[in-house]
Amino acid sequence: MKTIRLKPLLLVAFLNETGYSMMWPLATIYINRILHQSLTTAGLALFIFSVANVCGSVIAGKLYDRFNQFYLTLAGFCGALASCGAGLIYSGWPDYVLVLSGLGLATGWLTTAVNVYGTLITGMSTSKVFNELYLVINVGLVLGTILISELFRKSLVPIFALMIGFYLISLVLGWLYFPRQKLTYASGLATSASPKKPASLKISWTFGLCLVTLVIMWTMYTQWESNFSVYLLDRGFPLQVYSLLWTLNGIIIIIVQGVFAKWPRLMANLHQRIWWGLVLLTLSYFITVWRPQLFFIYGGMVLLTVGEALYIPSVPVVIDQESAPAVKGRNQGLINGFSSLGRALGPLFGGLVIDHASFQILFWLAGGLMLAVTIINGWSGQIQRKVN
Repeated sequence: MKTIRLKPLLLVAFLNETGYSMMWPLATIYINRILHQSLTTAGLALFIFSVANVCGSVIAGKLYDRFNQFYLTLAGFCGALASCGAGLIYSGWPDYVLVLSGLGLATGWLTTAVNVYGTLITGMSTSKVFNELYLVINVGLVLGTILISELFRKSLVPIFALMIGFYLISLVLGWLYFPRQKLTYASGLATSASPKKPASLKISWTFGLCLVTLVIMWTMYTQWESNFSVYLLDRGFPLQVYSLLWTLNGIIIIIVQGVFAKWPRLMANLHQRIWWGLVLLTLSYFITVWRPQLFFIYGGMVLLTVGEALYIPSVPVVIDQESAPAVKGRNQGLINGFSSLGRALGPLFGGLVIDHASFQILFWLAGGLMLAVTIINGWSGQIQRKVN
């Protein structure tokens, strides 16, 4: 029986993230600078994009538990291709928002597909699989931001044409290398990080807190991906500075993942990894807003990157280990869905704060909210350890 292979999955994840990451800063700049809409309006457009992404993630998560994963994944590729094709023709206002919605639905669907297939790979620990997925996803993010600065002038045609190429390659990879039979989940409950008693199909307090944390974390993180590009342009920095920030992001992630690959016992407790990730993410906002100088901006990016490298890949692994087989797909869909909800709220929240106050106030608020959620997670972790 054919099984899922890691390398084709990594390439699909890389291509999907490269296309997805091109939309965030590009949409904000395009709507604000080319279509002459306010940052609040741009935030609302990205909110709609991300709500569609949430729907794609959650719907796919439920369907992947019940039906053949192969045909569901091909449907996701076809949806992405159709959306990009529409983007070649409809790029005005408000048609562009409808294109974003279709693309959001498809990319959310495919992100869940990648995560579900990641839990189905045999012969390798789930933690190692998700670390490798996280690494290639972030390389895709870096490449996406670099491509924007090189390809985008005033037209979206080169961007959507390139994305069509990405999804065509993904479709071919899926057709050739993904198993065509329905795959079944392993239990995953016998690991040392798993609870001693059988997992419930209901959403626990720990899982609920994880979902709320994801919403807040991504709401604040998207300020870097969307509004921060406009902030740098307003400060007189060229768009290349923004691209360099994400290049630095990718380099640091490669270094951090290399360290954990060489010394896997380093910070082996995933719950501890999550908490320290949240601490560094919190500090990044305070450092960046402290002075509007490149030294502090790059320093904030360093903290942000190390924090996300600890936090983001650890969450789906912990949830997979603590999930019953019957709801693994659902729970991975919820992780992607709530992450996308945070991405949806982020540009709208940031646009409203910037339009009515300032970018500095936005980052102080972001740091304060991240500090609150970090404290709650630390408190919850202490209680959980006492119970265990």
